[in-house]
Amino acid sequence: MTVALLSDVHANLVALEAVLADLPGGVDAIWVMGDTVGYGPDPADTLALLRGRHAWLVAGNHDRAVATGEGLELFNPAARAAATAHHTWLGAEDRDVLAAMPLTLVPAPGYTICHGSPRDPLWEYVFDARAASFAMADLATARCCVGHTHVPATFRTGDGRTMVNPGSVGQPRDGDPRAAYALLEPGTGDVTFRRVGYDIAETQRRMHERKLPEMLADRLSFGL
Repeated sequence: MTVALLSDVHANLVALEAVLADLPGGVDAIWVMGDTVGYGPDPADTLALLRGRHAWLVAGNHDRAVATGEGLELFNPAARAAATAHHTWLGAEDRDVLAAMPLTLVPAPGYTICHGSPRDPLWEYVFDARAASFAMADLATARCCVGHTHVPATFRTGDGRTMVNPGSVGQPRDGDPRAAYALLEPGTGDVTFRRVGYDIAETQRRMHERKLPEMLADRLSFGL
């Protein structure tokens, strides 16, 4: 069994399409660790494409903010403007789908997926093994896949647990503007991180057309 790990697509349909086209044969499932929407120009089509691929989807803080307004007051002005726009662009059915996404899932034996961390699925950022150890302390599974930081990483804790973050499909923040994802072999725990170039200018054009904040489009060129 091979699983594609995706996170933080952020309504960047062009980047998502590039990632899906890059998937090797034999991928059996797609796990998405939250923030399918927010920031980007194509929230409805992005959500529809992932649902059409029968992806496992958990809620991120942007998904909840777009669907229900939860946590919107914690966003910076640009993120808040995009989330508010997405709420108006999406139909009631799509907003209901986002609102109903679970905070955590166990898509395969031994694995939990969530957005931030098992301890705080919507909001906690995990940037090192020490934080991962605390975040996974009460988790029933030994392995966890997360997103939220937009930075690819693997953290191994002292008690033998592992946390994997595939990075961001739609808005990388590690200085590499290419879309990030990972391939996981659940049986062995082997992870392969991958990067895919995509037409950033096209995503930026769509963002400008939809009058999203300029800084959200500009940062895509730099992966920051």
